[in-house]
Amino acid sequence: MKEKYIQNKKIIQSKIGEEVVMMDMDSGFYFGLNSVASAIWTKLENEITFDDLVEELLKEYAVEKTLCEHDTKELLEQLLEKNIIRIVT
Repeated sequence: MKEKYIQNKKIIQSKIGEEVVMMDMDSGFYFGLNSVASAIWTKLENEITFDDLVEELLKEYAVEKTLCEHDTKELLEQLLEKNIIRIVT
């Protein structure tokens, strides 16, 4: 079974224009997302696999698949490191 990613529901978030700002109340960590990262964050409201996430992004953005995979993986790793998202198996 492939692992899926989902938002950490304990994170407080607010949308400002096309960007999202969020805060982890436990750690006091503040995180801001640009418009593309905010779109990814929105897709993480429900459990989603990495492959499905990339496929959805490729439908919305004119980007090469390898670049999309690289940048998405990098963002997910940062979000996991800061406990902004979780992995579900």
